[in-house]
Amino acid sequence: MSSCRGVLIAGATNQARTQMAEGFLRAFTNNAFYICSGAWRHGGCVHPLAVKAMADVGIRIDGQSCTSLEGARRQRCTYDVYVGIDDPYTGRSSDQYERRPQCDEEPGVARDTTAGVLAAAPSSSLEMYSDPLLASAMPSHWTVAQDSTDCRQTWTLWSPRDPSIYHANSTRKFQDHLYEGEPLFMRLQPMELRRGCRVQRRWQIPSVTQRYAMETEGEQLARVMRVRTQLAPLCMELVRDLEKEYGEVLLDAAAVAAYTTASAAAKSTEGKVGRPSTTVERKHA
Repeated sequence: MSSCRGVLIAGATNQARTQMAEGFLRAFTNNAFYICSGAWRHGGCVHPLAVKAMADVGIRIDGQSCTSLEGARRQRCTYDVYVGIDDPYTGRSSDQYERRPQCDEEPGVARDTTAGVLAAAPSSSLEMYSDPLLASAMPSHWTVAQDSTDCRQTWTLWSPRDPSIYHANSTRKFQDHLYEGEPLFMRLQPMELRRGCRVQRRWQIPSVTQRYAMETEGEQLARVMRVRTQLAPLCMELVRDLEKEYGEVLLDAAAVAAYTTASAAAKSTEGKVGRPSTTVERKHA
């Protein structure tokens, strides 16, 4: 059991979803307790589109940095709240790039004709599509079966000719004559940090770090904004649960009101400016 009030937000890359959640919790609680985010495969910097999406609602995350979960493991008595953000299990399929969006058929237009195919094509920035010939999707059997935020990734080498290479951790072993192209095996070890936390949450939110093939910047920004809309109520609910756990008021009403006002203004601006800008971007492309 941990002895310090702190929140650890774990993710896959610590570039977008976890950084946005950290920004929401800092803003809604007015830095009432320690908040940190990390990933088992952390990226280089905070995603620029995540910074832009959060700045539209008055929350700045450009000062945050991407970190790993190894440092958090050494500070295991610092957190009593563990939040894992991972991709939805229903969306981990190999046809995410090939799936045709569900559209209502126009009256009098058959789906098997040319006009029907054009009518069924995605016509707005809300439709996610790409060409599988340009960027093939990851096979479904490559995905991790359990929550990736609970795992630590390690690579091991095994050789049928010399099994002792399996136990070698020196980088020199991978460069000299002992290594003859033997396969590397990825091993995922569960992380024990979650077990010692008093409050645990699992949030299934789609990843927005990588851009789909044939996807414009405006369409990716729209995905980031949808993730921002999903994270805000989850963070508010977590803070209210922590108020019951600690027996004190943690939610800053002024910050929540400011976010609600800024979010409404951002939605109105997006409705007026978002679609025309995406159309112009497609024409120039």
